[in-house]
Amino acid sequence: MGDWYLWDGDGSQYGPMDWDELGIRIQRQSNPNLVRVWRDGFGGWKTIEEAMAATGAGSPGPVERESVDQAAQSQLRQNILAKHWRGDFSLGFSYWIVGIGSNLLVAVVVGLVGVFSRETYNPTGIFLFYVLLWSFIASLCIWQFVGIWRSAQRRKAERAAMGKRAVWAWAAQIMVCVGAVRTVVVVVKIAIPQIAEATSIVFMDDPRIPSYSIRLLNNGSEIEISGGIKFGLSTDFENILNASPGVRTVHMDSIGGRIGEGVKLSSIIRSRGLDTYVEVNCMSACTLAFVAGRQRVIKKDAQLGFHRAAFGGSDSVDDSAERSIYRAAGISGPFIERALHTRNEDMWIPSVAELLSAGVVTRVSSGDEYARGGGGRFTRHDWDKALQKSASMYRALKQAQPQAYDEMLEIVTRGTSTGIARAELTEQVRAKVAEIIGKLLPLADDSVLIDFGKLVIDQYTAVGAQDGAACYRYAAGLPDQNLVKLIPAHLAERELELNAQIIMSARKRPGPVGNDQSWKKILAGLDLRGYTAKDLELLNGKSIGAADYARYCDVAIALYREITSLPPAEAAGVLREYRS
Repeated sequence: MGDWYLWDGDGSQYGPMDWDELGIRIQRQSNPNLVRVWRDGFGGWKTIEEAMAATGAGSPGPVERESVDQAAQSQLRQNILAKHWRGDFSLGFSYWIVGIGSNLLVAVVVGLVGVFSRETYNPTGIFLFYVLLWSFIASLCIWQFVGIWRSAQRRKAERAAMGKRAVWAWAAQIMVCVGAVRTVVVVVKIAIPQIAEATSIVFMDDPRIPSYSIRLLNNGSEIEISGGIKFGLSTDFENILNASPGVRTVHMDSIGGRIGEGVKLSSIIRSRGLDTYVEVNCMSACTLAFVAGRQRVIKKDAQLGFHRAAFGGSDSVDDSAERSIYRAAGISGPFIERALHTRNEDMWIPSVAELLSAGVVTRVSSGDEYARGGGGRFTRHDWDKALQKSASMYRALKQAQPQAYDEMLEIVTRGTSTGIARAELTEQVRAKVAEIIGKLLPLADDSVLIDFGKLVIDQYTAVGAQDGAACYRYAAGLPDQNLVKLIPAHLAERELELNAQIIMSARKRPGPVGNDQSWKKILAGLDLRGYTAKDLELLNGKSIGAADYARYCDVAIALYREITSLPPAEAAGVLREYRS
């Protein structure tokens, strides 16, 4: 009786046929266990064993029960990967068990690989990591989607043979389509950018990050890292340290770069007990190296910048390394959280007060005790432009005294390129300026000379109020790198402006005239103020005892007060004679 139907497991359906023909077709199947049969009165497609039990019939045709059992056992031994790929599993098993299981597998693999690769900051290793990771994820998704799709197709065929709709199978295929679209989006937005960035690191020297430079400063006691934090920096840095045992402070001047190199730099600085210093900027990965310093110092107008890391356009990356370094540095928890929750495209620049209170910075400095950074990047021409912008005195000097200006420019260029301390360089520049102004002052206009005398009074008074010994050294023209700090800013600016006037008004003057009567007036005025001839001798003394430092300063101030109180012509004449 030809009322049997056969479904071969690959989507093809045959029938009606009689029992013997059914047996022949089953025998031709490579995997009889996949075959399903149906006849009128069955509630759905059944296995051969189920059909035999339902009808009480023997094995169809020449197919023996033993062969069926052997096929079933062979199928059980088949690889689950192949079975899912062919759609052999039920739709429920493929969708829920295999689908969810493979998603969990991806999460576990990514987590384990991330843990094992966390300390591997090798460009080639990073490249291989992302290529293999995304190849694995893409292959798994394709296998997952194809298996579910085929299982759903088989489900639809079974339901169609029963004259029923396959709503669940259609829904599963729709979800497969949604998953495929989402996978493509992830590949385009994350996978391709990450692989592209890893490729640029390995094969193109990471062009997005600026080149770095390392320079010894201040007679080998300081070392400067400037530019990008890119692969190779930590190795070069450590090699230079090994050859320079006198280094005690690391200058950090960087916009940031690779977290891996920042972690390595941090480890080197911490293990050697070095101090860190920022003169201008230290951003992103640079801060990992900065906080490793034993003493962490910033110049009063310097900036530190924080945000979370990113790779390939995504900032959803593991931040455990950064978090560990910040904690080891003793930085407060709330500060760390804010730093690592700042989006990568943004930059949080805390105030100096916030940096100090959170323990990021241990001290704020004027920078005088350190070498000036950036000298390796500035040419003579760069310093020329900088000086011309900084004060009118330098513009006047270049215009009226080009040779003297060139000599001073050479001091600045040489000092910054060799990396001497800022205070020492400032003292050298001030000494050169004092030499130039000393020669030009007697040739300046009368009004300029008188203004100079009044400036001397104000500067000596301001310095003497803070340190009598410093006032003596300043008035006597002795070198002292700390004097600049004692001169108020408004008086320093006034000095620069007055120097410009001295330079521009200097010209050949008539020969000296007698100032004897003027000096008599000055000495009489000093006498009225209580200053004796012995006090005046202090100003001519070559060796002054510490007990007389303050008195020396007082006498010098009194002398200039008497000179500037004379009629303008007399005062100018005396000053020309006195300063010649």
